[in-house]
Amino acid sequence: MINIFVTYRCNLACSYCFARELHAEYPEDLTEAGFDRLLEWMERAQLPAAAFIGGEPTLHPLLAYMIERTAEAGISPVLFTNGLFPSELADRLAPVVSNFVVNCNEPSMYTEKQAALLDANLSRIAASGARLTFSKNFSSRYCEYDYLLEACAKYGVQSVRYDISRPSISAGNDHFTNDDTRRIISHIVRFVKACEERGVRTGLDCSVRLCDLRIEDRNYLERVSMKFSGVCHPSIDVHPDLSASYCLPMRDISVPDVTAFPNQDAVMWHFAERVRPIRKANVSTDCLECRDFMRRCQGGCMALRRASGLACCEPDSDGQEKETEE
Repeated sequence: MINIFVTYRCNLACSYCFARELHAEYPEDLTEAGFDRLLEWMERAQLPAAAFIGGEPTLHPLLAYMIERTAEAGISPVLFTNGLFPSELADRLAPVVSNFVVNCNEPSMYTEKQAALLDANLSRIAASGARLTFSKNFSSRYCEYDYLLEACAKYGVQSVRYDISRPSISAGNDHFTNDDTRRIISHIVRFVKACEERGVRTGLDCSVRLCDLRIEDRNYLERVSMKFSGVCHPSIDVHPDLSASYCLPMRDISVPDVTAFPNQDAVMWHFAERVRPIRKANVSTDCLECRDFMRRCQGGCMALRRASGLACCEPDSDGQEKETEE
């Protein structure tokens, strides 16, 4: 699955968001002509699914049209949203969206009007029988999760995607550092256990440094939490101009036109080769001596290592990346 960032505009300003600053670089939304070209590529590449994301994708005036055309092409559309959109849009999208992934913030982050709209939309989606998943981003300011467990029960949500906040390309957002992860990961283990007790499945969005967990916690998460891993893989984030990045926190690992590749596997392979030297650069001695290094663990999020000054990457003379120490 690829992630299509149809717009970087948003109707919220979450402090942990690593996409917000990209609106300055991509002020224009994905055009209809750009979407047509992307859809043709997705059909040729035989993609099984595509995620529509932002920013807040429901701010794009053609979102419903793009999702409907994607579904007609036999590609399952997934919608990542904050849930704050006109209620009639939920009615139109419910029959065609394969999964509504709603980022569910702590109640204090919403105005009274926003909270009412979110409740109305979640109720509509749940009543329609469409698949509904919650997304939770743990950040230094927002680590509570009791409200999310209550929302899962209220709206019948049976799966939650979670992650720790990752740095934006400038590291200017509210994000955890590698030094913070050992503390927050124990909190996340408690969250996963609370979900499991209620029959709610969980899935990690990215990767974590495995040595930050106790052995028993690591074994537990590997058993119950989908996609739990110590190694990340390219997410293929497609921007409104059809350029694509390894992921947003590693946005500078990019290609100018995703449709120039024959298929998704070719893009994945290209990005995997581009980051291969970065995975091994400037890691700790403990990592280098660990039997899991570059087998089951890469020594932590590459974007976090770079934000911490352990690894960074600059273009060399032929436009590829090279590693430098700061």
